[in-house]
Amino acid sequence: MFKHIIEPGLHLQILEKRHAQEVLNMIEKNRSYLAEWLPWAETTTKVEHMEGFIETELHRFAKNNGFTSGIFIENQFCGCIGIHPINWNDRHVSIGYWLGEDFQGKGIMTKANKAIHNYIFDELDLNKIHIQACAGNVKSQTIPQRLGFTQEGILRQYQLLNGVYHDHFVYGLLKEERTNLGLEES
Repeated sequence: MFKHIIEPGLHLQILEKRHAQEVLNMIEKNRSYLAEWLPWAETTTKVEHMEGFIETELHRFAKNNGFTSGIFIENQFCGCIGIHPINWNDRHVSIGYWLGEDFQGKGIMTKANKAIHNYIFDELDLNKIHIQACAGNVKSQTIPQRLGFTQEGILRQYQLLNGVYHDHFVYGLLKEERTNLGLEES
């Protein structure tokens, strides 16, 4: 199955059913932290939930319509980054990501994003990547900001979390901008 080594000790790998328990353990350990911005964290409580999600993602991968990859440090699962369903007509896609709290602030997600961006632009030959981040989720916003994305708009009261509506910032990066920023594969 797809595995991409970012650097020694850090790799991305398409999630397989054998990863379900490990992913669930990370969600359980970080449930309150993740649930602040990711509503699925509250309802993903059984290994069967993860197995179903992984099966769906493997079907999307088989159809060349995106996938979710685990992020592994020294073969330990620490989070996910995913390519959402692809708009092949207009050649753009959105991505999402999350990382266990203990693994944040170490550049892991920035490196994972660079690897996924290169895959999207070079292998899939898409023209644009979108990232949405809840207005209150400053840590999630720093990734597109750091990687040269342009804030293209605000989706007002876009997501209902814990009874409160939250705006989402929409960021975009064009293939030509990625090259100008020096993010291309060397």
